Amino acid sequence: MLSRQGGTTGKRGSVKSFGFAIKRSYPATPAIIFDILSDVPEWKRWAWPLILSSKWEKLGTDTDGGLDSVRSAGIWPFLIRERITEYEPGKKLSYCFVGRVVPVKDYHATVTLEENGGGTDLSWTSSFAPLVPGSGRLLEQVVRLPVLFMVWRLKKAARRKG
Repeated sequence: MLSRQGGTTGKRGSVKSFGFAIKRSYPATPAIIFDILSDVPEWKRWAWPLILSSKWEKLGTDTDGGLDSVRSAGIWPFLIRERITEYEPGKKLSYCFVGRVVPVKDYHATVTLEENGGGTDLSWTSSFAPLVPGSGRLLEQVVRLPVLFMVWRLKKAARRKG
């Protein structure tokens, strides 16, 4: 299931916020899905060809890439850097963009995992404000399409691991 968190309008009609929500179900447990998403160096294997480079740039409070860790993924020179802002193993992972490869500000996303009788229901939501007025809907697609690819490839990775 896909849904869109449409733009909100400010006093002068300027678009402030855009985003999306993607929902999927997987046959693997939340622990397996979370392990795959948390193992950033392996992304380049299961999310290929979208991601050719994936690594932890900085580890935060945990040695396994937890809170305040910074990850880098993508295709050089378009590497997206993300800082982990919430980390609940097996349940929730939130992050924000670091730097400006994509022309958005205040980007924040959350991946939530819930058990569904031996499998997992995943919800991946994001919100952001476009830097260029009027570009919100286009940027929504620019940001959403790679996530759609990842949730599709995640199912294959979960089947292999589970």
